[in-house]
Amino acid sequence: MHRVSSILAGAAFRSALMSLLLFLAVFFVAGVVIVSQTRSEAESEIRALVSNEFELFRDAAGNMNDLKQLVDSSAESAGPRFFVVALYKPDGTLLAGDDIPRPAKLGWSTISSAINATTPSEQYLALTEEIGGNRVTFGRTLYFVEVGSTALWRALMLASIVVGIGALGIGYFASHGVSAKLDRMAATLERVARGDSRARLPVGRSNDQVDRVSAQMNAHLDRLSDLVGTMRNTVISIAHDLKSPLSRAYILLQETEDAPDEAERAKLLEEAQTEIERLNGIFDTVLRISRIESSDDQSGFASFSAQELVSETLQTFEPVVEEASQVLVAAQGNDDATIVGDRRMVVQMLVNLITNASRYSPPGARIELAAGIEDHHPILVVADNGPGIPADHRQAVFEPFRRLNPERDEKGSGLGLALVQAIATRHRATVRLEDNQPGLRVVVRFPAMEPAS
Repeated sequence: MHRVSSILAGAAFRSALMSLLLFLAVFFVAGVVIVSQTRSEAESEIRALVSNEFELFRDAAGNMNDLKQLVDSSAESAGPRFFVVALYKPDGTLLAGDDIPRPAKLGWSTISSAINATTPSEQYLALTEEIGGNRVTFGRTLYFVEVGSTALWRALMLASIVVGIGALGIGYFASHGVSAKLDRMAATLERVARGDSRARLPVGRSNDQVDRVSAQMNAHLDRLSDLVGTMRNTVISIAHDLKSPLSRAYILLQETEDAPDEAERAKLLEEAQTEIERLNGIFDTVLRISRIESSDDQSGFASFSAQELVSETLQTFEPVVEEASQVLVAAQGNDDATIVGDRRMVVQMLVNLITNASRYSPPGARIELAAGIEDHHPILVVADNGPGIPADHRQAVFEPFRRLNPERDEKGSGLGLALVQAIATRHRATVRLEDNQPGLRVVVRFPAMEPAS
């Protein structure tokens, strides 16, 4: 019962019901117009027929006996007849013909009467005129007009009933289909709420509104599932990355108690302090990424030259890279571009990219910095000729604590590219990883500057 009431309360059924009521109202008005028009045309035909037949009585106007005989012979014709005829004196006395009520006025009138005692009463459309000082009334039955009008009304009512049943049936089944989809949607969302992140809404082939909403919600569930998965992996990675320096610091502090001399004890304490500082650095980076991702405030953004930023960064980090027996240079031939953003954040992003390129490239590697314009968008480029990143891993490296080679990168936090991605997102910029053949080419593309008005 609840199921049926739910279907009847559905928008599809109510829309069908409202459409049906509107249709019936329009259908009724159209029926009235059609029947009235049909009846009017039929009566016009009868008027024309009566007018023509009345000529017989007008022709007999010169001889009253011929007129009386014509009226009587017409009234006494054998077989069924569909007319009445009568001849009255001026005082209303019937002289000949049928005993029907005398019309009160000349011209057209409708008479209700029976031809005789054995026939039922009918309506006649009659014409009354004065001929030779007397009145002649001749009328034809409206029986066929009434029968036709009644038949037409019945046909229209039958059509409206068929249309009504069909409309309600279509509305019911349409509402049933929508209700079934909504029930499946509710069941799926209930599974998701209980923790089944793989549950997805069924999407039918009809591509109706519910299907389109389901497809959109599935896309949101996919993103939510990815976020939950990323968060789960991040929590596991954080636990792992925090556990290692904590364990090392704990062991070093324990070894300090058994150190044979003061120098060894100082060395162990310094190593323990280094591990704790690394732990503190991880916390700071995580908090910084969280702050950048949670804020969308761009009120402090300002315009600055991308080429000048590259030059300053090159001067600062060239000695650092040289210590790793690598070369940091500026690419030639690039156009200057203006970036709108937080300059310190963009510097931090560039530093992280240089650090990553240096860390994963072998001694003797060449790292290039560039600033330029790509399709009216300012870009920053950091390219190296190191081992690069396989194409199928390039998106994953932006996940926090994600390391493609944990053994080789045991001292890295796995947060460098995550911070780069957070800064880029804050600036509405995109980060693209490409094959530098050999090596990796990172392109940060900022939004195009609006032309000056």
